[in-house]
Amino acid sequence: MSSNKDTRSFIEGFLASPHLLMSLIFLAVALGFVAFRSMPLNLFPDANYPVISVIIPWPGASASDVEDKVTRIVEKELSTIDLVRKVKSVSQDEMAAVSVEFEYKKGLDAAATDVSNALKKIEARLPRDIKPPEIFRVSDATAPVFTLALFPKPGTHLDLEKVRQLADNEIREDFLRIPGVSNAEVFGGYFPELTVEVLPERLHAHGLSLEHVILALRGQNVNIPDGLIVSRNNQFLIKTHGEKLVKEKLSSIVVSHEPGGDVHLGDVARIKTAYKERQSLYRGNGHAAIAINILRPEKGHVTTTIAALEAALPEIKAKYPEIEFQIADTQKNIIETSIDNMVDALRDAIIMTVAAIFLFLANIRISLLAAISIPFTYFMTFAGMYLLGYELNIVTLTAVIVAVGLLLDDAIVVIENIERHYHSLGKPITRAVVDGLNEILLADWAGTYTTVIVLLPIMFIGGYVQRILRQFTVVLALSLIASYIISVTVIPLLAPYLVQGKHKKNFLEKLADLFGIYILDPVRDFFVQLAHFAIRHKLLFIIPGIILFGISMKVVMPLAGRDLMPPMDTGIVKIAFEAESDSSISQVETIAKKVEKILEGMPGLKSISTVVGSEPGVVSFGTGQIPQQGLVTAHFVDRFHRKKTIWQMEQEIRDKAKDIAGVKNFDVFEFGATPLSSISAPVDIMLTGPDPKILDRLANEVASRLMQVRGLTTVTRSWSMDKVEILVKVNVEKAKIYG
Repeated sequence: MSSNKDTRSFIEGFLASPHLLMSLIFLAVALGFVAFRSMPLNLFPDANYPVISVIIPWPGASASDVEDKVTRIVEKELSTIDLVRKVKSVSQDEMAAVSVEFEYKKGLDAAATDVSNALKKIEARLPRDIKPPEIFRVSDATAPVFTLALFPKPGTHLDLEKVRQLADNEIREDFLRIPGVSNAEVFGGYFPELTVEVLPERLHAHGLSLEHVILALRGQNVNIPDGLIVSRNNQFLIKTHGEKLVKEKLSSIVVSHEPGGDVHLGDVARIKTAYKERQSLYRGNGHAAIAINILRPEKGHVTTTIAALEAALPEIKAKYPEIEFQIADTQKNIIETSIDNMVDALRDAIIMTVAAIFLFLANIRISLLAAISIPFTYFMTFAGMYLLGYELNIVTLTAVIVAVGLLLDDAIVVIENIERHYHSLGKPITRAVVDGLNEILLADWAGTYTTVIVLLPIMFIGGYVQRILRQFTVVLALSLIASYIISVTVIPLLAPYLVQGKHKKNFLEKLADLFGIYILDPVRDFFVQLAHFAIRHKLLFIIPGIILFGISMKVVMPLAGRDLMPPMDTGIVKIAFEAESDSSISQVETIAKKVEKILEGMPGLKSISTVVGSEPGVVSFGTGQIPQQGLVTAHFVDRFHRKKTIWQMEQEIRDKAKDIAGVKNFDVFEFGATPLSSISAPVDIMLTGPDPKILDRLANEVASRLMQVRGLTTVTRSWSMDKVEILVKVNVEKAKIYG
């Protein structure tokens, strides 16, 4: 009995002096309003597994040698590291790319350290002439927020080689100075180099061989650290400076000494500025270009980096007036469109919920009292999200939308009970508020508490599901708790002003009454009678229910299918293609142009980004791609502004691309429907065995059988034995004769 009095006195005390508690509630609501305006936006929560990518260059080695002497050894060692999920590798000419994916428990820092230590352990077993392995951290932050295409404006003296030099140096440094930009990666080939073209007739005229030139370059074009001179008061670094980075100085290297004078490199060779033979290329919006990917910090937010970049970009453009800067790929449009659609859905859900409450209650004032709890609850929820460091993304906003119906339950229960004590029991309004709230206070809390408890296991389920659904369940729990707080504080304070007194029903309330009499009441009576009938004839409902459940699990579920995430028309299409194995980079570029021409002929195209091959040290454009592999990303207008769905457009692209010659693989898929950045095929079949030739034959058989399965659009192999290698066999005896 005493506890009841204590509870009642607490409620009466709060209603008599609500200032402290209400000030805290209004503070939380104000914080929530500011948080809603300032919280960063994203498409999905960060959900990718920690990945470490290892690039091992081996100049001059064939793909088979790289696989046998480097990749296998590295793969076996890295697979022994703790918490490894899977290890994937690509062996190509002159390079091995190994990717190690870890469980969520393993942080990127620990993963990078473990991989580095594992590589040191096998260092002695790897070929001596490989270059030091390059280790890269791959996370959600590796996906670029912007891809900029840079190319010379018409009529300027610049070419792509010069644009590459500027992009690698001055332009990249300008982007790195922008707050919120963690890295800017440059891609597109055209690496500058000095080419020494030896003239055989001049070389023979001086009685020299190519070996003399090579030895002269190695010996005289190098900086050598010679040590330190240390005295009692000073120490000096000694270094022999011989590296020559200018064409004129390189030509002065002495190749040989003759009685008539020294023979310089410029006497027997032609030195010119050029670029390395391209093994990669980039095209942006139909132009050959140099690309720059803008990356956010690992703990940063996409929209924060985008806002900072957009503010600084006009100044950078003005600094380089001869270079065209175009946005070829960006996360901005899909994020803003998705979030805007979710906010619109939230608005519609609130309007429909309030309208439904009015139809049931047929009282505008009470419906208004229930509706008042919605903004209070949501802003308190946003305040909690802000304090937890959450973003506004599809997952968190879905939780907010789902909570619309649940959060009004508390308010309606409190309002209905207060109204019952006031109208039915005839109590004064103040006593009706106190007694009505006191009567259901603990019961209301029990309902909220049990709902939140149900959500707890999902918060700690582990793996990818926890990574995505934890934010959903936490936001939903925050909404429910905020709803309860508002229903026992704000609602009782406002109830005396909106519940008391009699008022004549207006036209809308009379319509709602008629809706209740002719529609709601018959539906209610039907289900009440059905419930009574079911109670009297239990087996008549239980047995068919069990049978129907079994049929659903056995027949309906397989037909309905299951997927990681529902399909989503984002307006972004990706095309992964591979040319024949011995195609040159020029042939691959021709194929890329034909693909771009197909896309340009489709309505609603906004931008195109084409990446071919890969470059050492550049991760955001993809690692392990050979020069015959390309990836095209096309952005179209949103679904509201085009007639065809993204899947219809994909099929149209496949049909038109059948006529492109020289293409071995051609995959078309949509982007953005999953939080995982790695787009994997729905069906992934792995064949293993010691003999590559047998594996190649079996893979052809599997691929031909898979193509007979209905619903499959493409079947792609990860490798094939169709690359031509030219093997040189040296006759040792003749080689010795000719030196």
